[in-house]
Amino acid sequence: MATSKTALAKAKASKKSSKCSCKLKKIAILGAIFSVLYSVYFYVDRYILPTFFIFEPEVLHQIVKESIAPETNNITEIFVRITSQLKKHYGENINDFNTDDWMFNNAGGAMGSMFILHASVSEYMIFFGTATGTEGHTGVHMADDYFNIIYGEQWAHKLGDPLPEIYKPGDVHHLRRGVSKQYSMPTTCWALELAQGWIPAMLPFGFLDTFSSTLDIETIARTVYYTAKAMISSILKGKI
Repeated sequence: MATSKTALAKAKASKKSSKCSCKLKKIAILGAIFSVLYSVYFYVDRYILPTFFIFEPEVLHQIVKESIAPETNNITEIFVRITSQLKKHYGENINDFNTDDWMFNNAGGAMGSMFILHASVSEYMIFFGTATGTEGHTGVHMADDYFNIIYGEQWAHKLGDPLPEIYKPGDVHHLRRGVSKQYSMPTTCWALELAQGWIPAMLPFGFLDTFSSTLDIETIARTVYYTAKAMISSILKGKI
């Protein structure tokens, strides 16, 4: 009887050990798969994705400074000047400017409007701003963002800093990937914005306020239409 109980206990212990061993194998396999996927992502992100960038932040900064130099309160005129200079540098990769293809944008609690100059998998460039002022969260993105101030001021709050960063016409607010801030445009403010990185990963940030707050279906429809149109156009031109 004692022998039978001992054998049963050994069998149970062996079964538990086998289950433990299977779990450890599964964890090891999942760990290996994760390591491989992360290594591939790291390589593509660090060495391949940047090869698709065609815009130089320094060139855009210079174009903005030159375009706002003749002071004017006609902001549309400044948009036209900047677009003209961008097309000289980047040709068909820049959309023609017009006053019909603007769309509202609600993201991170802030509201403004934007015009898409370029959109692809690795980069987007837009005019963005507001006539009345706004405030919100920058979002945390898998892309570097360069916010070239054209008109007005943008204020930014970096966590731990009790005073705002203030960006004026001709300044660039570089929001590095993975960094978040609070920002505001106290009154009328417009900028030329360039983002470089994983652009599709930024899209949910631009859409979620529609479903959780504004329910502005027309705006999101315009955003999807013009973004898809620009991205498909870029792909057909060989621009990823």
